[in-house]
Amino acid sequence: MIPVTDAMRETFARDGAFKAEGLLSAEELAACRRCFDFNLANPGPTALQLFEGSNDEQYNDLGTAKSLEVYRPMLEGLGFADFLSELWGSEHVWYFGEEIFIKQGGGVGRTPWHQDTPYFPAEGAHLANLWLSFEALPAGNALEVVRGSHVGTMYDGAAFMDPDDPTRPLWGTGDLPRLPDIEAERAADPSSWDVLSWGLAPGDAVVLHSGSLHGGAPVDPGCPTRHTLVLRFFGDDLRYRPFPDAKPDYFMDLRAFDVDDLEAGDPYRGEHFLQLR
Repeated sequence: MIPVTDAMRETFARDGAFKAEGLLSAEELAACRRCFDFNLANPGPTALQLFEGSNDEQYNDLGTAKSLEVYRPMLEGLGFADFLSELWGSEHVWYFGEEIFIKQGGGVGRTPWHQDTPYFPAEGAHLANLWLSFEALPAGNALEVVRGSHVGTMYDGAAFMDPDDPTRPLWGTGDLPRLPDIEAERAADPSSWDVLSWGLAPGDAVVLHSGSLHGGAPVDPGCPTRHTLVLRFFGDDLRYRPFPDAKPDYFMDLRAFDVDDLEAGDPYRGEHFLQLR
């Protein structure tokens, strides 16, 4: 795997995201695709068509507990842990979990802007998503990230219920502010948000902090299909943050271990997380 540079560390800390060009060889990307295909053949309990019945329908799945058996050899063999340990300066690295997306048909719209951190009870500096596409993507059809948003406001999650209401809140309790309508504001003033995006070749990855505001751009006739694998990891600096007291409309419950004895700020760990380093 490519070496971590000082520029990568500085960019990740400042901007919350960067492009890791050539992170994976063709053989390594093929190993990731085999894991992706396992998820497709074995849908998890959260697998669904987001915005089903609309023009923006897209497939999404957070995987299953048994997928770890398939992912483990790939995760342990490809050097992700060493790469992220060097990026963060963390002694330990754990695998948080995967997520897969499919957009196809040449006309599927955006994945709503959101942060990942409102969906799980933890926060810290040592969080990273590796966003991998199995197709070559122009910047306008890839992932977009708001620069520096990982150290800014944590917003309520997006409910992912209605493509016409992209800021509909996950929790809706008032504990977290509602997401801004970034696309509407960009349409009115293209300079209103400092948005990063990159063209990607197979084997490239977007490395982003899970607290960054991000959203998947549309596919179109020039780029009709996108198969995306997101791998999430965390390191030593991840701490427990209790959820709001509410039952959201859409919720990916990634706790999977007893947090009743944890106080806010306690290290967030669990035996079910695969420790890679």
